[in-house]
Amino acid sequence: MTKGLSRRDFLKNAVVGTLGLSSTGLLTACGTQAETNANSQENNEQPIANKISWKTPPEPITEFVDTLNTEVLVIGAGNAGMFAACAAAEKGAKVLVLERNAMIGMGRKWIGGVGSRLQKQAGINIDKFEMIEELARYASNRVDQRLIKLWVENSGATIDWLQDVAKEYGVDMVLETDPGEKLHGSYKTFVMQHNLQSEGNLDESTQILLQKAKALGVEILLDTPMVQLIRENNNTGRVTGCVAKTQNGHIKINATKGTILCTGGYSNNREMLEELNPLAVQMCVGNTSHAGSKGDGIKAATWVGAAKDEIPTAMIFDRSAILPGDDGKDWDKSAWLQMGSQPFLKVNMQGERFANESTPYDFIIHAASLQKDMRYCMIWDADWMEHTKKFHTIGCSRLHPSNSGSILKIFDLKTTAGMHNQMVSQGYIVEADTFEGLAEKLGLPVDTFVKTVQRYNELCRKGVDEDFGKEGYRMIPLEKAPYRAAILGGQLHCTLDGLRVNTKLQVLDTNLEPIEGLYAAGNDSGGFFANNYPEYIIGCAVGRTTTFGRLAGQYVASL
Repeated sequence: MTKGLSRRDFLKNAVVGTLGLSSTGLLTACGTQAETNANSQENNEQPIANKISWKTPPEPITEFVDTLNTEVLVIGAGNAGMFAACAAAEKGAKVLVLERNAMIGMGRKWIGGVGSRLQKQAGINIDKFEMIEELARYASNRVDQRLIKLWVENSGATIDWLQDVAKEYGVDMVLETDPGEKLHGSYKTFVMQHNLQSEGNLDESTQILLQKAKALGVEILLDTPMVQLIRENNNTGRVTGCVAKTQNGHIKINATKGTILCTGGYSNNREMLEELNPLAVQMCVGNTSHAGSKGDGIKAATWVGAAKDEIPTAMIFDRSAILPGDDGKDWDKSAWLQMGSQPFLKVNMQGERFANESTPYDFIIHAASLQKDMRYCMIWDADWMEHTKKFHTIGCSRLHPSNSGSILKIFDLKTTAGMHNQMVSQGYIVEADTFEGLAEKLGLPVDTFVKTVQRYNELCRKGVDEDFGKEGYRMIPLEKAPYRAAILGGQLHCTLDGLRVNTKLQVLDTNLEPIEGLYAAGNDSGGFFANNYPEYIIGCAVGRTTTFGRLAGQYVASL
């Protein structure tokens, strides 16, 4: 896990005391749960050679200190889990939620959807099949378009419901109407980002829903990880509940209507990552995923016969900086560079430009994976504030407020500038008055790097990127010293390859038949993404998570 302080701590203390910014409370519309409370040693744990594989089912636990009964069992109290719990409780079901950590997961302030009340009021009408096709295009059609259609047709109602609930607790919702949909080259954008915001801190979906769940009578057990699912008839029948671990021993939980897996994927399980997505491990130098994303739901489901997505898919941001000379393999040594997503000049470790810098977050990471050391450098000058305004980035990479009235809740310019100064003192950002000096501090070939910058500046003055086709309005020369740069790699946010599900969110077995009594939502569910995260479809991941969580809760409660 990337070390350092949160933005809240930064603002409180004025200085970052360790290695940049942590993930705590900082991630974005684009993602799922980000807050962590696990220690770095656990998060960066290396597989042990003689360790039993995660794919090996443990022996069934048969002795319990207690047995609990419920109708709907929700495993995981993050985005999907809290929506599922509230939805099921609203239908009148008795609901029990298990959460392995000491607190519920961090919710999202920015949620993507189609057909909401706010969109209709603003005159926004998104063609659902255009949206379906764009998401399928990102995934090379290795998705279940029926699931995407399910999200498109139900996300608006989910957002409307959340808006109403948020209003009960004094939290507003604003539609982000300024995505710059005509500015991003070949990438389509849509007016679909819904922002929760308040003057206080009750502006995360899960915190709002925690209050709602309590009012609905939902029982939540914290510090209670699920360790096994219970499936009848030697794993051929119905899933009837689970075994969970408490401080006093194992407990058995019976769920008469169904069990919904919402444990957040496996991004904080190094063993699973190295086996299922080794390239992501190689590309990434930091991990900002939720501490609870240990793969509990995916493991337990596969042990009872569930099928999983075949294509490894991760949400990877371009915001992790490493020290010059560091190989980036120890994720605890990286630092958060929020500005990493800005389309400044980026060069490989040989000092050469290698791609169009104006791409979705993980695209530059994928391009860099073909370069030496899989790392790259980003360079900016003293006028970076003005440059980032002209860049007009969207979603969670924004450093400037839009004209929609949305409040920037992550990094404004003042905060970002302070972070940069601290990272200079720590060595994560290098500074020099000349490009030659910058290259030396970065460890790049000086002559090659200087020629690259000169060529880039030449193209910027022409206003045409003859080498890689970056949009003309983003071709801004680097001319004002001091110059700054950082060495970057991928920042793992979450995994998106999950369990195969149908349009009722039922988990499917290896014959693609439903496993009775078992459901999945959020990053435990699959079929929606492949290869990468479509960042310009702003908030679609959390939109999928919240919508499917709600639908799963409604469906199971109705049984």
